[in-house]
Amino acid sequence: MHISTTTVSLTVDDPAASAAFLTTLFGYREAHAAEGFVSLTRDDAGADIVLLRRGLEILPDEQRFQQVAGVILAFTVTGIEAEQERLRDAGADITLPLREEPWGERLFQVTDPNGLVLQLVEWSSGAAAPRTIQAEFEIDSWEETVYDEPAEGPKQTKIVIRKTYRGALEGTGVAEVLTAQAAAGAGYVASERIDATLEGRKGTFVIQHGGLADGEDQSTFGTVVPHSGTADLAGLSGRATEASHGVLTLAYTFGAVLADTEG
Repeated sequence: MHISTTTVSLTVDDPAASAAFLTTLFGYREAHAAEGFVSLTRDDAGADIVLLRRGLEILPDEQRFQQVAGVILAFTVTGIEAEQERLRDAGADITLPLREEPWGERLFQVTDPNGLVLQLVEWSSGAAAPRTIQAEFEIDSWEETVYDEPAEGPKQTKIVIRKTYRGALEGTGVAEVLTAQAAAGAGYVASERIDATLEGRKGTFVIQHGGLADGEDQSTFGTVVPHSGTADLAGLSGRATEASHGVLTLAYTFGAVLADTEG
């Protein structure tokens, strides 16, 4: 298979607003436009962006009224401090100020008028850019206990979930999950130990992840617990999220612990 172009297609309420944000602040240019549709390109971006209006009739029924949720559009840049100041001075909403992760990733986030999250990333000197894998999983067991169910307000539960992972991550996971479930909103936090082979390396590690839902708007977050890796996975670090149902996305590197064990 030969891939000539990569395009990210996003469904939003107002394509023109997102297009203006990306062309004005991120240097994209309009390639094509029609009613409810804008296609953007930039020569050095690596991916084009298509913006579709939510409810557009050309979309399949199951996708027609979906919108951007749990999606982060990430750009790797140089001079990240200057980029943050440039965007702040231009009036962009800095929704996550500049910070540095333990694995050497420096990042900040802005949010456009449709709620699309754009993340700018720069890697510290000597830090390796992460590999990103996606692993499908099946739920083998689900043990749920309600520990707080008030007359008003969200129900709170504790769930123990056992999983089987397949793909680039082959093995099992066991997670203890705390949830809050209301009629229109929900949230969860989880601590999960994974015993698996990750692209040929066998061992265990722990991820802590979570998510929030506010009606149709959803967001996820998660990280590998520092120094939780064992055996061949010692030194593993990175981000772990479940933005898609039944799929774990893991962006990872190996840090100083692994380097020490290799002598």
